[in-house]
Amino acid sequence: MEHPPPSPFICPVIRSKDSGFPDYKVINGYVSYMIDSSCSLHGVSSHQGHRLDPLYWCNNKESEDEPSWCGACQCKESSTTYYFCNECSVSYHKECVDSSPLIKSPLHPKHHLQLFAHRGLAITHYLDCKIISCSYCGSCVGGDRTTLFYYCFICKFSLYPVCARRPSFLNYQKRHEHTLNHFPRKNDLICDVCGVVDSKTLIYVCLQCDFVVHKNCIYLPFVIKIARHDHRLSFTYSHLRVLLSCGVCHQKIEENYGKYYCTKDCNYVVHSKCATRRDVWDGKELEEEPEEEYENLNSFQVIGDGIIQHFSHSHYMKFEKKITGILYYENKRCQACVLPFYGGNVYNCMDSKCDFVLHEACANLPRIIQHIAHPYPFILQVSDTKNCFFCEYCDRFSCGFRYVCCKGDESISIDVRCAVISEPLYHQAHPHPLFLSNELGKHKPCSMCRKNSTRTLNCIECDFCLCFHCATLPYKVKYEHDEHFLTLSYEENASLNWCEVCEKTLDSYKWLYACNECGVAFHIACLLGKCAFYVKPAQNLSFASHKFNIILINGLTRPICEECKSRCQDKLMIQELYDGIWMLVKEKKTATKIYMFWLFKD
Repeated sequence: MEHPPPSPFICPVIRSKDSGFPDYKVINGYVSYMIDSSCSLHGVSSHQGHRLDPLYWCNNKESEDEPSWCGACQCKESSTTYYFCNECSVSYHKECVDSSPLIKSPLHPKHHLQLFAHRGLAITHYLDCKIISCSYCGSCVGGDRTTLFYYCFICKFSLYPVCARRPSFLNYQKRHEHTLNHFPRKNDLICDVCGVVDSKTLIYVCLQCDFVVHKNCIYLPFVIKIARHDHRLSFTYSHLRVLLSCGVCHQKIEENYGKYYCTKDCNYVVHSKCATRRDVWDGKELEEEPEEEYENLNSFQVIGDGIIQHFSHSHYMKFEKKITGILYYENKRCQACVLPFYGGNVYNCMDSKCDFVLHEACANLPRIIQHIAHPYPFILQVSDTKNCFFCEYCDRFSCGFRYVCCKGDESISIDVRCAVISEPLYHQAHPHPLFLSNELGKHKPCSMCRKNSTRTLNCIECDFCLCFHCATLPYKVKYEHDEHFLTLSYEENASLNWCEVCEKTLDSYKWLYACNECGVAFHIACLLGKCAFYVKPAQNLSFASHKFNIILINGLTRPICEECKSRCQDKLMIQELYDGIWMLVKEKKTATKIYMFWLFKD
């Protein structure tokens, strides 16, 4: 069998090594090595081990199976020709293999572009290190592999080799009927598709009519489904019948630019940029796709009058109505949300030897939900009595029911209290409705705990916001030595000076639990316990391959912690299995394991 003649090109890895990296530049805080003409593109004889063979099966413009990943640039853009290195076992774009040290690109005609090799090495004294990204496709330059890219220092403009050879015009008649030409000058032009000014991205214009569009907006979908709304949304340029605000950021919708509107005609509109955020949209184009309907099974089957068979329990459960007065069982908790019972309707197990009980609301939890903070649906799972889990939204551990999503990039779990949060959220501690209106990736301090979070529920009338940790705190709780309910308080704190549990001074700028009738107040952590409030006494629990017990402290004497040597004042204690010995650990600062840190998170 005759093999094809060897390629006249050199493997990019060998080529970058042969250049010796005699010159380097710091770009956005990262070291990048200049590749010059000292290493020729040709000269295979000295590098027979890195033989480059053309991949004939994908060298077809019409091929649907052509690879889109290149070992030299890691660019998501596809090429019509690839080469495969037998030594590296990696495929490369022809444009990366055949990349000249200095070029003029149609996408940047004003200056030459210099070829660099990036190895991900950051200069530590640069505090503002920014990831380098391709100006055409938006892919980030970096990673463990050597990455080839072109760069202009004058304009701070970068392109992958495969993108640098793209033409300066585009034809996509679904977006616009005329040819779109690249506008090379940086200018504050408003994109007709998204209505935003962004000089950092490539701009294309129509020379026949007044149409301007960002490169990354040209291929935005036309029909989508987002996490914030029950129906599909369609793209439109049309004027609205009524003035509406965006359903995601809750800012004004500009009439003259593109937007997404509800196809069911329910007066719901979203900015193009907001609708296609990765935490809002699942990335699927649904144009000409049939509507997907999933069966949301009931959580229980009705057996008789007030008697149900819940999917999470093997015994029948009986409905018990709200009892007059205060019903308070500190040691008996709902199996789903793990909160104590302070009154209200419940479902109790009919087996006298079983203590399984659910709040009425928890018994009616849907089996599948679409959460406002995640583009994929969550499925309700029953808690494993031997395993705790970490809630991604409120940063707590819980032993209760969880909602799990296994789609997308990773599997995440959230507890049931975070799962039921929807828009608008009416919190008893604030007079205005709250919305999940954060800018993507932007931190904001919570008004209650003062900690920064990228996921907060915000008031659009004032600066008030709550992180999920604080938004899911119970508004009313009970203290064993007070006959009244305690409520989350802030405005009344000026007259409350000390905590009834720790007897330390209260911070008037922080939230607390207070009884308005008795004039007493408590730190949130002191009342609920420094140990996680959403766990219950249990034995032989496991998390991250570690074993521990959660034990209730209800004796006359307080046990001594093995770490800090002081007596514990909390209601619950963590008993960790260490070298075959069960040891009590209560202080967050003494916990050496990651899971211990989160269990003690205030």
